[in-house]
Amino acid sequence: MPGEDRPTGVAILAILEAIDGIYYLIIGGGQSLAAAILLIPRVLGTTLIIVGLASLLLAWGLWTGKGWARMVALVIAILGIILSLIPPFHFVGLVIDAIIIYYLTRPNVKKYFTKN
Repeated sequence: MPGEDRPTGVAILAILEAIDGIYYLIIGGGQSLAAAILLIPRVLGTTLIIVGLASLLLAWGLWTGKGWARMVALVIAILGIILSLIPPFHFVGLVIDAIIIYYLTRPNVKKYFTKN
């Protein structure tokens, strides 16, 4: 059955990324609808919708083992660490991003992403 060799952590990351994408789509859609006249909320809503769609695309890539998705997730985690170091410090975000980087660089996880 397809996906049986998918590491559990990758499945968790993909599901969390999909939830994140759905959240941004809902919030972005609400921002766009609630402030159809004002420019700033409309731009914010549109931006959140784009981020939500990108998150769903990344979730699909992680779920299906696309190599580009692993690289994008690594870049996002690295950027997250850099942003976590800017005051106010976000220690929890820094730790989570570090764990994601560590996990995505494990040999068995890298192997999963080289199949597709």
